[in-house]
Amino acid sequence: MHARPRPRLPLSEAAFHPPRALGVIVGGAFAAWAAALAVLTGRLAVGAEAEFKTFLAWLATAVLVGLAVVFANWAYSVARLAYVIDQSALTIRWGFRRVVIPLDTIQRMLPGRTLDEAHVAGLNWWGCHVGGADVKRLGYTLFYSTHSTPDELLYIVTTEESYALTVLDQAAFAEEVQSRAAMAPVDQHPQRATATGIAALPFWRDHVALYALALSVVASVVLCGYVYAQYPGLPEVIQLDFPALGGVVRVGNRTEILRIVYLAVGILGANTVLGVAVHARERAAGLWLIGSSGMLQLVLLAAAVLAIRSS
Repeated sequence: MHARPRPRLPLSEAAFHPPRALGVIVGGAFAAWAAALAVLTGRLAVGAEAEFKTFLAWLATAVLVGLAVVFANWAYSVARLAYVIDQSALTIRWGFRRVVIPLDTIQRMLPGRTLDEAHVAGLNWWGCHVGGADVKRLGYTLFYSTHSTPDELLYIVTTEESYALTVLDQAAFAEEVQSRAAMAPVDQHPQRATATGIAALPFWRDHVALYALALSVVASVVLCGYVYAQYPGLPEVIQLDFPALGGVVRVGNRTEILRIVYLAVGILGANTVLGVAVHARERAAGLWLIGSSGMLQLVLLAAAVLAIRSS
């Protein structure tokens, strides 16, 4: 009897994690700082009289909330940063993004101590260096790094791009790449960057949709600023000609002007959420929802101007 050879089991993934604590702490601190300021400005705005200073407080709150979300996302991305080597590719995991580098495209690996230090343009704080830089002898290089010193860097030179990673055990990393590259499939795949989760929505790559949303936001800000700036000078009772009611002129309290602001902000928020969701399935419908939000902001601005000038 002859023993049958056992089937060869595929190698499991090898994950290399750079030091991340410092980058997460710094990014989280910026997020917490922005959130704390947002709470402060929000408390100043809530219940305050409708005037331009109150509008500025609301605007600052919105901007600070946005900053807190952005820095929290970057801190999360640093926490998730990893370099994963499987049978065919080296994958850089950065937050909701994945950079896939086929092993057969890697030409050489260079320790950071052998090259001059480069300044990274992009996210660049203690414990986080993500962006691009011109590295002498390599050219433009993409950094996904948390290094504190150049000795912690490992440069990966491929047929298409160069990458800078933070790898503490560079010998083990190089051994994993070389051993798996020898067993990599013959089929060649291009280097690619992919997104997961909410970052995978096509809305973020649609410049027309992004411009439409930006214009809608600007129109809403102009509307809110105009109403809040004019509100203190209005009489308690004003004439409301909009919408037209067959020649009938309505007279109401000036607080009704503020309903235009609430309606504008509500339409902007609802249309944005619906537009982004619908855009994933039907681009034209999503663009219509986002674009119509901007047009409605202009209509409401016209209504506010008409009501204020006739008062």
